[in-house]
Amino acid sequence: MGTTGAEASALPPHLEAWERDYRRRGALWRARGDPVPQMQKGWRVLELGCGNGKTTTTLSLQPGVELHAIDSSPTAVKMCGECVKQAGGKADLKEMNGLALEWPANRFDAIIAFHYFAHMPSKDSAKARAEAVRVLKPGGKLFFKEFGTGDFRYGKGTEVEPGTFRRRGGILTHYYTEEEVCSLFPNLRLERFEFERWKVLLQGKEYARERVHAVFSKPARA
Repeated sequence: MGTTGAEASALPPHLEAWERDYRRRGALWRARGDPVPQMQKGWRVLELGCGNGKTTTTLSLQPGVELHAIDSSPTAVKMCGECVKQAGGKADLKEMNGLALEWPANRFDAIIAFHYFAHMPSKDSAKARAEAVRVLKPGGKLFFKEFGTGDFRYGKGTEVEPGTFRRRGGILTHYYTEEEVCSLFPNLRLERFEFERWKVLLQGKEYARERVHAVFSKPARA
């Protein structure tokens, strides 16, 4: 499904920026996807912010998994579907705003949120996190990945909120501290937290990259 200029302009500015970028540049994420957690057979899984399918495609090939994925950009959803089809995977893809998920409570065994909550204003991020918790089953897991404040791009662009910067035509990116991540989901249990740090060489100079990984679980009902 495509989109017209009028449809794109109906999106909030930070989401319109993504749709505009996908329409202009095509697949924004071309490299092979990072390793994804192995889902258990029979699990119903939701990926938030699937983009053009870098993570979705890998997840779609895991056997016995019922995969759902959403993105606010119709262009990204279309490209994601093409990637999954080419790989021979299977996923139910929807254009959807994560602030109002169209599923009942306690629907999913696992939620994948890689580079998702950071790309929205803090008030929207809070709503999106609450929605993710709502649709996660008791005993279910939420897999979280975002950039940390040790990343060399932290501070680049216009700071619109503490730790959140507007770059690349209006796209927002928030950079997280360990303390912040640990407090994001007060109703979930933090099972694992770790930093991923590496170096990149750009024009002969080394730069630090940093991501934070966390796994949360929803307490089972008594």
